[in-house]
Amino acid sequence: MDKPVNGKIDRLVWEAVRSGRPLTLCLTNFVTVTDCANAVLAVGGAPVMSLDSDDALELAGSAAAVVLNIGTVTASQLSAMLGTGQAARTAGKPVVLDPVGAGATRVRMDACMRILDEVGPSIIRGNASEILALDARRARKGPSRQKGVDAAGSEKIPQVEEAAASLSARHSCVVAVSGETDIIVQGQMRTDLSGGSELLTRVTGTGCMLSAIVGCCAGAVPEKLFGAAMAAMSAMKEAGARAEAKLAAPGSLGEFRSRLCDELSEIAVS
Repeated sequence: MDKPVNGKIDRLVWEAVRSGRPLTLCLTNFVTVTDCANAVLAVGGAPVMSLDSDDALELAGSAAAVVLNIGTVTASQLSAMLGTGQAARTAGKPVVLDPVGAGATRVRMDACMRILDEVGPSIIRGNASEILALDARRARKGPSRQKGVDAAGSEKIPQVEEAAASLSARHSCVVAVSGETDIIVQGQMRTDLSGGSELLTRVTGTGCMLSAIVGCCAGAVPEKLFGAAMAAMSAMKEAGARAEAKLAAPGSLGEFRSRLCDELSEIAVS
């Protein structure tokens, strides 16, 4: 697979975000809704959040992209996600699926399968465990379960790469896997991203924030979804590393959390 250089692509994406300020509609979980809104604002986008079916459907008409996050999914929220996602895809707008905790419960997995089948997301952004679980279910490879929203370890990278490629081919979409090494796949295109900070795994909401930023970037360059995912994930890794480096005390999670948005903002405008 190709392994593109991401510097030039990143600059083009962030220029498009700054000039377009894409309206990013997030149907996300109640644990991280504020974090996601702040992350989109930090990188130069315009977030709008919704839980109501009618409200979200109306907002989809003006949004540049839609993010569907199943972290605290309910039956009514899933209905809103399906209708809003379908409307966005019909209008040619990108839809990002964040399959939070896929594999942990039947409810979460069934929600993901319905979104995959009835919406057809443009980008799937999850951690390694979630991507492995989705691929195992879709390809009927047998169970792949996780305890919660934890990610698989680095020893499973070959399996994760295979699962990402399989999902990308099956659903004709970008698959972006975050972890110690990020993996982004679209058809024959593929890149890996290293770096970041271990503290990103110790603060609630960083994965949800990342998916929201992916959606913002996709809304800015809907014709370059691979590049959008790569720019967003590169920014999160770099912001995490910068935030950790500036901590007054090593491992200070409260300070790290506040610095993260500051660093995202600096990266997006640099």
